Amino acid sequence: MTEIEIRRQVACPYTRAKELLRDRLQPLVNSGERLPQRLSLAFHDRDLGKEVSMQFAVAHDPMHFDEPWEISWQPEVGGIYPSFHGSLSIRASDTYESSRLELHGRYEPPLGAIGKAFDNILGKRVAEATGERFLDELGTAMETQHRAEETKKRGGR
Repeated sequence: MTEIEIRRQVACPYTRAKELLRDRLQPLVNSGERLPQRLSLAFHDRDLGKEVSMQFAVAHDPMHFDEPWEISWQPEVGGIYPSFHGSLSIRASDTYESSRLELHGRYEPPLGAIGKAFDNILGKRVAEATGERFLDELGTAMETQHRAEETKKRGGR
């Protein structure tokens, strides 16, 4: 198993960031619906993206502070891409104005020993870059919504 751990700062207070993430994921959990998503990554002018089916569930925080979410994705069209299982959460940051989006998880490189060798050389970096892109898209959407709400509160348009 290969483990990845990725963090991204989000320009949104912790409490509001938790709410924004919950608002986005809870309807998917309630419906049991899978979210089709394209996880894309360009590497040496090649698109290494893949179509995946994401699924979320409410996870348990033993400290009862954060609201972690279980996250998993499976490639829509098999191939050499692994399935991923992990957690997605918002954590408090050093300042009131920001929070931290975190993705932790693991996957089994496909193709046995050859896949593990590829994973050691390049695959893990591709997986981490894919996770970073996913967090960046999610974080940017949260920041955009938060900024719009703050502008509206101040009477702006």
